[in-house]
Amino acid sequence: MSKPMKGAAGQMGLGSFGDGNVVLLDGGMRLRLDDRVDFWPGTQTWKTVIDGPEGPADGSSLASLLDYLKRTREAQGRPVSAPLARRSDRVVICDYCGRHAALYGGLDVYPDRKDLAERQFWVCWGCDAWVGCKKNSDEPFGELADEALRAARVAAHRAFDPIWEQELMSKLEAYEWLALTLNMPREECRIGLLKLEDCSRVNQAVWERFGALALD
Repeated sequence: MSKPMKGAAGQMGLGSFGDGNVVLLDGGMRLRLDDRVDFWPGTQTWKTVIDGPEGPADGSSLASLLDYLKRTREAQGRPVSAPLARRSDRVVICDYCGRHAALYGGLDVYPDRKDLAERQFWVCWGCDAWVGCKKNSDEPFGELADEALRAARVAAHRAFDPIWEQELMSKLEAYEWLALTLNMPREECRIGLLKLEDCSRVNQAVWERFGALALD
């Protein structure tokens, strides 16, 4: 791995540390890497629980964590290797840099998500962007999403999902309403496919229709 990779909405790059070296704690709120560092994805903070060659350390970004673990591994004579891309004849272009994306396994992107072990993702590490594939295929579910878009989609889900979770509408009715409100075909109205500006429109539309009830 020539340089640390970054990420916020997911654990981009942690997969290179190998299965068994990323352990979920506190229901996934905290991750322990290499049995020596605790990482909190929600706040992007980390600190050592076992001192490395440089003594105790802490930081406030995934990039700094990966850089610390990379240096520690190298000092121990076991350098971190980059995740290996999978073979595919499909061509997927990164929407941010225009370069070819590469295909990776789910644990390369989300090593703490064992439920994604059988899923595949198209990734552009340099742009910190990826997209999941449809089940049992290498067909991408949409366009690659960078950190900002991933966070916007998470926020849109938090605003929209309580509509049907609290039974203000059925799930089908909620999506039909959202498609009409966003003026898009129903089959295209999935939050995982929305662009950045449309995610903001979701939040505004929910507030205007349902107020704080669905946003609590």
